[in-house]
Amino acid sequence: MTEEARGATVLDEVIPAKGYRALTMKKGQVLRVVDVEGQQVMDFVAFNNQDLEEKLSMFWSDCFNGTWKLTEGHTLYTNRSTPMFTILEDTVKMNYCGGAFCTEQANFFRYGEHNLPNCADNLTQAFAPHGILRKDIDEASCLNIFMNVAYDPDGTFEIREPVSKPGDHIDFRAEMDVVVGMSNCPQERNPCNAFKATPLGITLYES
Repeated sequence: MTEEARGATVLDEVIPAKGYRALTMKKGQVLRVVDVEGQQVMDFVAFNNQDLEEKLSMFWSDCFNGTWKLTEGHTLYTNRSTPMFTILEDTVKMNYCGGAFCTEQANFFRYGEHNLPNCADNLTQAFAPHGILRKDIDEASCLNIFMNVAYDPDGTFEIREPVSKPGDHIDFRAEMDVVVGMSNCPQERNPCNAFKATPLGITLYES
Protein backbone atom coordinates (compact mmCIF):
# COMPACT_ATOMS: atom_id res chain seq x y z
CA MET A 1 0.00 0.00 0.00
CA THR A 2 1.35 3.42 -0.94
CA GLU A 3 1.77 6.31 1.50
CA GLU A 4 -0.95 8.18 -0.40
CA ALA A 5 -3.39 5.31 0.02
CA ARG A 6 -2.80 5.16 3.77
CA GLY A 7 -3.12 8.90 4.27
CA ALA A 8 -1.39 11.47 6.47
CA THR A 9 0.52 10.27 9.54
CA VAL A 10 -1.29 11.08 12.80
CA LEU A 11 0.97 9.18 15.19
CA ASP A 12 4.28 7.32 14.87
CA GLU A 13 5.69 5.59 17.95
CA VAL A 14 7.72 2.65 19.17
CA ILE A 15 6.28 0.46 21.92
CA PRO A 16 9.30 -0.72 23.92
CA ALA A 17 9.95 -4.37 24.65
CA LYS A 18 7.34 -5.66 27.15
CA GLY A 19 5.46 -2.34 26.89
CA TYR A 20 1.86 -1.45 26.09
CA ARG A 21 -0.27 1.23 24.46
CA ALA A 22 -3.91 2.11 23.93
CA LEU A 23 -5.33 4.60 21.45
CA THR A 24 -8.57 5.59 19.79
CA MET A 25 -9.15 5.23 16.06
CA LYS A 26 -11.82 6.92 14.01
CA LYS A 27 -13.67 5.01 11.33
CA GLY A 28 -11.50 4.98 8.21
CA GLN A 29 -8.16 5.48 9.95
CA VAL A 30 -5.42 2.92 9.35
CA LEU A 31 -3.16 1.45 12.03
CA ARG A 32 0.12 -0.15 11.03
CA VAL A 33 1.97 -2.49 13.41
CA VAL A 34 5.65 -2.96 12.53
CA ASP A 35 7.99 -5.67 13.81
CA VAL A 36 11.11 -3.61 14.42
CA GLU A 37 13.70 -6.33 15.02
CA GLY A 38 11.76 -9.42 13.94
CA GLN A 39 10.06 -12.35 15.72
CA GLN A 40 7.95 -10.23 18.08
CA VAL A 41 4.25 -10.76 18.83
CA MET A 42 1.60 -8.17 19.69
CA ASP A 43 -1.60 -8.98 21.60
CA PHE A 44 -4.31 -6.78 20.09
CA VAL A 45 -7.74 -6.15 21.65
CA ALA A 46 -10.36 -3.59 20.58
CA PHE A 47 -13.72 -2.17 21.72
CA ASN A 48 -16.39 -0.10 20.01
CA ASN A 49 -15.59 3.38 21.33
CA GLN A 50 -19.30 4.27 21.33
CA ASP A 51 -20.39 1.13 23.22
CA LEU A 52 -17.76 -0.69 25.26
CA GLU A 53 -19.91 -3.82 25.52
CA GLU A 54 -19.14 -4.44 21.84
CA LYS A 55 -15.66 -5.83 21.32
CA LEU A 56 -13.50 -7.74 18.86
CA SER A 57 -14.46 -11.40 18.53
CA MET A 58 -11.95 -13.87 17.14
CA PHE A 59 -14.59 -16.62 17.03
CA TRP A 60 -16.91 -14.66 14.76
CA SER A 61 -13.99 -13.32 12.74
CA ASP A 62 -12.83 -16.89 12.03
CA CYS A 63 -16.39 -18.11 11.43
CA PHE A 64 -17.48 -15.39 9.00
CA ASN A 65 -14.24 -15.52 7.01
CA GLY A 66 -14.29 -19.32 6.92
CA THR A 67 -10.67 -19.57 8.05
CA TRP A 68 -8.55 -19.30 11.18
CA LYS A 69 -5.66 -17.91 9.12
CA LEU A 70 -6.78 -14.30 8.97
CA THR A 71 -4.63 -12.00 6.86
CA GLU A 72 -4.90 -9.23 4.27
CA GLY A 73 -8.31 -8.99 2.64
CA HIS A 74 -10.13 -10.40 5.65
CA THR A 75 -12.54 -8.52 7.92
CA LEU A 76 -12.47 -8.72 11.71
CA TYR A 77 -15.88 -8.79 13.41
CA THR A 78 -17.26 -7.97 16.86
CA ASN A 79 -19.22 -10.06 19.33
CA ARG A 80 -22.31 -8.49 17.70
CA SER A 81 -21.27 -9.66 14.23
CA THR A 82 -20.40 -6.14 13.05
CA PRO A 83 -17.33 -5.38 10.91
CA MET A 84 -14.65 -3.75 13.09
CA PHE A 85 -11.46 -3.85 10.99
CA THR A 86 -10.32 -4.72 7.50
CA ILE A 87 -6.79 -6.08 7.16
CA LEU A 88 -5.42 -4.10 4.23
CA GLU A 89 -1.89 -5.47 4.11
CA ASP A 90 0.00 -8.22 5.93
CA THR A 91 3.59 -8.99 4.95
CA VAL A 92 3.89 -11.95 7.33
CA LYS A 93 0.51 -13.69 6.89
CA MET A 94 1.04 -15.52 10.17
CA ASN A 95 -1.27 -14.46 13.02
CA TYR A 96 -2.86 -16.58 15.73
CA CYS A 97 -6.62 -16.04 15.56
CA GLY A 98 -7.90 -18.37 18.28
CA GLY A 99 -7.90 -15.77 21.04
CA ALA A 100 -5.96 -15.78 24.35
CA PHE A 101 -3.17 -13.87 26.05
CA CYS A 102 -0.67 -14.72 28.76
CA THR A 103 -1.79 -14.04 32.34
CA GLU A 104 -0.32 -14.17 35.85
CA GLN A 105 -2.23 -17.38 36.53
CA ALA A 106 -1.29 -19.10 33.26
CA ASN A 107 2.37 -18.19 33.71
CA PHE A 108 2.38 -19.68 37.22
CA PHE A 109 0.65 -22.85 35.98
CA ARG A 110 3.18 -23.28 33.17
CA TYR A 111 6.39 -22.04 34.76
CA GLY A 112 5.86 -22.20 38.52
CA GLU A 113 6.74 -18.55 39.13
CA HIS A 114 4.69 -15.57 40.26
CA ASN A 115 4.84 -11.99 38.99
CA LEU A 116 6.16 -12.72 35.51
CA PRO A 117 5.33 -9.96 33.00
CA ASN A 118 2.19 -10.82 31.05
CA CYS A 119 -0.20 -9.44 28.44
CA ALA A 120 -3.24 -9.42 30.73
CA ASP A 121 -1.52 -6.94 33.05
CA ASN A 122 -0.25 -4.91 30.09
CA LEU A 123 -3.70 -4.65 28.52
CA THR A 124 -5.28 -3.77 31.86
CA GLN A 125 -2.88 -0.87 32.31
CA ALA A 126 -3.22 0.24 28.70
CA PHE A 127 -7.02 0.34 28.81
CA ALA A 128 -7.38 1.87 32.30
CA PRO A 129 -7.46 5.51 31.09
CA HIS A 130 -10.37 4.58 28.81
CA GLY A 131 -12.51 3.19 31.63
CA ILE A 132 -12.04 -0.42 30.55
CA LEU A 133 -11.38 -2.85 33.40
CA ARG A 134 -9.66 -6.24 33.54
CA LYS A 135 -13.05 -7.97 33.74
CA ASP A 136 -13.99 -6.45 30.38
CA ILE A 137 -10.90 -7.81 28.60
CA ASP A 138 -11.42 -11.43 27.63
CA GLU A 139 -9.27 -13.87 25.72
CA ALA A 140 -11.85 -14.29 22.94
CA SER A 141 -11.24 -10.66 21.93
CA CYS A 142 -7.49 -11.00 21.37
CA LEU A 143 -5.72 -11.24 18.02
CA ASN A 144 -2.10 -12.40 18.38
CA ILE A 145 -0.31 -10.51 15.62
CA PHE A 146 2.68 -12.36 14.08
CA MET A 147 2.24 -15.30 16.48
CA ASN A 148 3.09 -18.72 15.04
CA VAL A 149 0.90 -21.52 16.42
CA ALA A 150 1.25 -24.78 14.51
CA TYR A 151 -1.44 -27.46 14.31
CA ASP A 152 -0.19 -30.97 13.58
CA PRO A 153 -2.09 -33.85 11.90
CA ASP A 154 -2.32 -35.83 15.16
CA GLY A 155 -4.36 -33.02 16.75
CA THR A 156 -1.59 -31.46 18.82
CA PHE A 157 -0.60 -27.83 18.54
CA GLU A 158 2.25 -25.74 19.89
CA ILE A 159 3.69 -22.26 19.89
CA ARG A 160 6.67 -21.93 17.58
CA GLU A 161 9.05 -19.07 16.88
CA PRO A 162 7.61 -16.26 14.74
CA VAL A 163 8.63 -16.04 11.10
CA SER A 164 8.40 -12.22 10.98
CA LYS A 165 11.49 -10.27 9.95
CA PRO A 166 12.61 -6.71 10.75
CA GLY A 167 10.28 -4.26 9.00
CA ASP A 168 7.41 -6.69 8.49
CA HIS A 169 4.03 -5.07 9.12
CA ILE A 170 0.26 -5.42 9.15
CA ASP A 171 -2.29 -2.66 8.40
CA PHE A 172 -5.78 -2.43 9.90
CA ARG A 173 -8.48 -0.04 8.68
CA ALA A 174 -11.08 0.77 11.33
CA GLU A 175 -14.67 0.15 10.18
CA MET A 176 -16.08 1.89 13.27
CA ASP A 177 -14.77 4.22 15.98
CA VAL A 178 -12.66 2.00 18.24
CA VAL A 179 -10.36 2.01 21.23
CA VAL A 180 -7.44 -0.37 20.71
CA GLY A 181 -5.27 -1.91 23.41
CA MET A 182 -1.88 -3.32 22.46
CA SER A 183 0.51 -5.43 24.52
CA ASN A 184 4.00 -5.87 23.17
CA CYS A 185 4.05 -9.45 24.42
CA PRO A 186 6.59 -9.85 27.26
CA GLN A 187 6.66 -13.66 27.14
CA GLU A 188 10.21 -15.05 27.23
CA ARG A 189 9.55 -18.51 28.66
CA ASN A 190 8.37 -20.09 25.41
CA PRO A 191 9.07 -19.57 21.65
CA CYS A 192 6.29 -16.95 21.29
CA ASN A 193 8.85 -14.15 20.80
CA ALA A 194 11.84 -16.41 20.07
CA PHE A 195 12.61 -16.19 23.83
CA LYS A 196 13.47 -12.47 23.64
CA ALA A 197 11.06 -9.53 23.85
CA THR A 198 11.83 -6.67 21.44
CA PRO A 199 10.19 -3.37 20.34
CA LEU A 200 7.22 -2.93 18.01
CA GLY A 201 6.38 0.16 16.00
CA ILE A 202 2.91 1.61 15.46
CA THR A 203 1.82 4.26 12.96
CA LEU A 204 -1.68 5.73 12.73
CA TYR A 205 -2.80 7.20 9.40
CA GLU A 206 -5.67 9.54 8.72
CA SER A 207 -7.95 8.49 5.87
